[in-house]
Parts: sequence; structure tokens; C-alpha cells
Amino acid sequence: MSQNKRSSLGRGLSALMADLQTEDVPAARESAQREAWGPMTPAPVIQVSGRLFPVEQRWRPYEERKDADLDDAIADAVDELWRGGQRGDILVFLPGEREIREAAEALRKHAFGRGGVHPEILPLFARLSAEEQSRIFRPHSGRRIVLATNVAETSLTVPGIRYVIDTGLARVKRYSYRNKVEQLQVEGISQAAARQRAGRCGRVAAGVCVRLYDEADFNARPAFTDPEILRSSLAGVILRMKSLKLTDVESFPFIEPPPAKAISDGYALLQELGALDDDNRLTRVGEALAKLPLDPRIGRGLDDLIRNLIEQLGGRVVYKEEDLDAWVKLGKKKSTSDPGTGTVLPAKRHAPIPYAGKERR
Repeated sequence: MSQNKRSSLGRGLSALMADLQTEDVPAARESAQREAWGPMTPAPVIQVSGRLFPVEQRWRPYEERKDADLDDAIADAVDELWRGGQRGDILVFLPGEREIREAAEALRKHAFGRGGVHPEILPLFARLSAEEQSRIFRPHSGRRIVLATNVAETSLTVPGIRYVIDTGLARVKRYSYRNKVEQLQVEGISQAAARQRAGRCGRVAAGVCVRLYDEADFNARPAFTDPEILRSSLAGVILRMKSLKLTDVESFPFIEPPPAKAISDGYALLQELGALDDDNRLTRVGEALAKLPLDPRIGRGLDDLIRNLIEQLGGRVVYKEEDLDAWVKLGKKKSTSDPGTGTVLPAKRHAPIPYAGKERR
């Protein structure tokens, strides 16, 4: 495509996007709740529903005992689903990587029927490489069990799934107002998430979902999952909004406004890191941290590490964007370790770096 055609296409898309209003709404949210947002969302609501085959719900609650745990309950559910030579792959939802590895080890030791032929067991979580994750899409002739986190709940559709085993658990990031940190906690999922998981086995044919909790537990759960902005630290959000010169977070028209306590904690943390002054204005430190795609606390720790390294090499610490290349080059220099102090020293002493910016105070 020529440059002129690309420019014309770009102008056409820009003009189209200028008149287009979109609304990003979770699939499980009810239309009544969307309408309650009122004039904040003037765009029309368009629903696109895919075909879903009937899904049978089975309640199989289990209790943790000395002689039986969650892995045993999963193995029993697999035996129930494949009893009588039933065909189809099984998708098991687990809260995290550790639970997936433990369940995989238990299933490999489990004595399956059908002449001792074991099914293929595949883990699926975000930390796997793209090559390892793509194994679930490869064709196979036997039976398969996919052990997944909630990445398989909405992000992708695993092919060939006829059965789902839902533990009802997920690892959720939640901000602790008491400890002032974000924690990954294992929690019970919402009703909407449970329905979404069950729908994974009704994509290509009628399926069966085995829930390892009872119906009363399901009915007592919240209808929807809390939006991330209501359970996260707002320090990074405030920092980015300040760097982009947007309105204050208190007056920003969020669809789900965060609690005032979270906002005040975010300001307090940024002031403690030196990213904001006493009047909540962005400092030079804050400008530098806003350029890093990291949590502000991690970014400040990295900044201090780089500053100490440069000072050891005789350089000066500045806050200019062009100095980033110099920092990267320093980190790539061949180094040796001083066995006396454990400090990493350059293999060859370099002259002080001629930084042109102002020194950090």
C-alpha cells in the first residue's frame, strides 16, 4: 500500500472513530445495571450473543479431610464424567499455578480406567510460554484434561471441551487497607464467573459442569466480580493521571468510582516515595517514575538501585529521558564480583559519565 493510500485510510478511520462511542462492559453485567449508569454512557447498548448448547449442572461439594483433599475431589469428578467410556475433554478451573501443578501430579498418579491408558494432562496459566500454552490447540486422538486458571474463563476458548470441573476458587489481587499493600488471595468466585466457567463446555455440544461446592454456597456468592479499580492500589493510577495532566482522580467520571480510602492511601504512598509534594503536585521523581511501566514502589526501588550504581562508577544521577540509554549500557558492561564485599564492580574502571542534566537532590 502506498504512503498516500495509507494516509487517506488513516484520515478516514480517524473521522469514523471521532463519531463512534463505545462502552466496555463485562459480558455478565445485566442491562439494567448498564442503564443505571445514565448519561455517563450515552452510547446505545448492543448485545452480541453466541450460540450456547445446554449445560447440565452437577453439585459435588467436598470437605477437606486428612485422607482426601481438592485433588482427590477432582480425580473423583473425572472418573464420574468419563464413566462408561464417555468422550470429550475436561477443563478444570483452579486458583493458581501451584494448585495446577499439584493437581497435575495427583492426576498422573491416579489409576484411570480404560485399560490403564492415561489421558494427556496439560497445564494452562499466564506464566507459561506461548509455545507451552499453544499445546491446548493441537489436535489429539485420546482424552485430554486441561488444568487452567481463570485465563480460560474469558480470555480464550479451549477447543474440544465437553466437561468442566469448577473448584469455585480464583486467585484475586486485592488491596489491603490495613497493610497498605496488594495481595493475591484465594477467594470464592462470583455467580457470574461460575456461569462463565460452565459455559466453556457448551460451545460445540451439550456439556456437563461439575461444581465442587453446593448450590446453597453458589446462591450466597456475590452476583458479579468486583471491578479491579475497587480492589487495587490507586497509586499507579494517580501517578499516570498526574503525568498526563488529567483531572484529579476524585473528580474523574469513573463508571465505578473507587472508595475515598483508596484514593487517600494512593496519595500518601506517592508522597512517601517522593513522587508528589505536599500539595500533591508531580515532582521530578514522579515524572521519572511515571515513565516506567512498573508499580511506583518497584520503580522507586529500581531508580535507587541505578542511582547507587552510577554513583559508584563516578557518574552523576540525573532525570533526563536521553540518559536511559546510558543506564542500559552500564548494565550491559561485563562485570566481576569482588569476593571481599560482594559488590558488583565493573571489569574496567570508566571515566565519570558526562551527564548534562541536573543532579538529583
